[in-house]
Amino acid sequence: MKEAIERYLRGPGFSRILKSLGIDTKRYWLLMDLFGQLAERREMFSQLGRDGVTLQNAAWLYFVFSALSTLIFLVLRLSLVTYFWIFQGTTAFFLLSILLSETANSLVNPVEGIVLAHQPIDGATYTAAKLTHLLRILLYLVPGLNAVPALAGLLLKGCPWFYPLIHLGTAFAVGLVVALVCCALFGWLIRFVPPPRLKAAGQIAETAPWLTLMTMQFFQHRFRHLHIPNWLPAQAAPRAYLAIAIAAVASAAVVLGIRSLSVDYLVRVSSIVHGGSSAKAKVRRSRLSDAVAWLFGGPGSRAGFEYVARMIVRDYQFRRQMIPAIATLIMPAVALAEGWRITPFSGRFTSMHVLPHTFGVVLFLVCTVLVYGNDHKASWIFLLAPAGVFGPFARGVYAWLWLHAVAIPHLALLVLLAWSWGIRDAALFVAYSASVASAYLSLELKLIDGLPFGKQAETSRNPFMIGAVVLGGIVISIVVGLQYFLVFRWRVMVLMVTLAVAAGAYFVTRNSLHVFEVSIRYHLGLLSTESKGIYYEVDS
Repeated sequence: MKEAIERYLRGPGFSRILKSLGIDTKRYWLLMDLFGQLAERREMFSQLGRDGVTLQNAAWLYFVFSALSTLIFLVLRLSLVTYFWIFQGTTAFFLLSILLSETANSLVNPVEGIVLAHQPIDGATYTAAKLTHLLRILLYLVPGLNAVPALAGLLLKGCPWFYPLIHLGTAFAVGLVVALVCCALFGWLIRFVPPPRLKAAGQIAETAPWLTLMTMQFFQHRFRHLHIPNWLPAQAAPRAYLAIAIAAVASAAVVLGIRSLSVDYLVRVSSIVHGGSSAKAKVRRSRLSDAVAWLFGGPGSRAGFEYVARMIVRDYQFRRQMIPAIATLIMPAVALAEGWRITPFSGRFTSMHVLPHTFGVVLFLVCTVLVYGNDHKASWIFLLAPAGVFGPFARGVYAWLWLHAVAIPHLALLVLLAWSWGIRDAALFVAYSASVASAYLSLELKLIDGLPFGKQAETSRNPFMIGAVVLGGIVISIVVGLQYFLVFRWRVMVLMVTLAVAAGAYFVTRNSLHVFEVSIRYHLGLLSTESKGIYYEVDS
């Protein structure tokens, strides 16, 4: 079946379709074969559409999610129209968040484009080959999200026998429209945004679905007061004309945006690749790094501290993989805004009971992606460092994480809460929260399994991250319940737990730093072994 489909795609019929779109078919298939070889050699595993195993796992994961959702909706006995649009909206949101990230990674981070820029390849052919993997994502994820809902819809009242065909057909149409919109969006960005700033603009565009979700979640009551349906014309004919006009404008924007991809894309590749994700940092020695060197073991710890401080704000792959964590990063601010006036010692459950654990969630997300970087091939330079420097280097990395994710936020929290609760309750709560966050960091430090920013980003871990987050959420919920019923009833108990957790965090951190150091050495050892593989002995 797969071979028959490939023969058809490489045949004259599909070639005529490609030529009508301005695509050079010969070079298109050469590029497709090249990208396939790079994927097999694990040199292009940061793109979901080129990793078949991960796509299958993701499709099965969405299959289970949609099956559970379908069971809930059948029990609630939703109307057929509501049932239909819920799954179409869910499909649109999931695909938008995935395809925006995949399109951005393909177009604004074209690492292999520097090698191909001098070849006689036009922009339309190159971008078509780069974006073909988006269709593969649709072929896997759309059935995963809609196969069960389409068949289960027959159990709803008044459902016609052909409903599964309509459901799946509409889902594929929604997915295709979402893919075209993503391509058009980046086409407009490539046309109007300067190439050196395109990475930053692309990452801002990737945050759009998550920011929209957060906005709708926390401002639903304001949207209700707007009464948007009342803004529309009352008569049917003006509404139809308005819908046609909006569809025409949207279609024109999509077509013109996609056409922008074929203008002079390869001419801009070098500037796009070398463009930064943020403003250039000033290279200077800070007093903070001097303090870290004094506390954690000399120049090696300063190197680790400064290395993370520079890379964490400029590395494209790190910033890209942290984008889905925006909702989690907003959680501490939301919890603080909703419950900071009510002290957790009052006996009432507030969002402040959850706040210490949100720091742990954020640190979990950071530690799981810290090892992946865009410039991972440059890791060989660490092979030149003395072997004894990696212990202090690991402590410097830990110092940066603890300072920016634990110390500074809790100092700001102490100032804010002392004004509302009084210095005693504020200091006790902040000490408890800081010790809990430090304990999380001491455990999650073991998740950094190698040199920070030293590995190629891979999509294979993403489906399993969802399960880890769900399991972690269950554990945190249990801990929050025990904390509410047993700990915050007495201030003395809070103080005792704080001291015990802080002591445990100290000893676990020492062990985790040793594990971190060993993982760095192991990673560099593998790197040195691989580098020897490119040389062959030639017999004279």
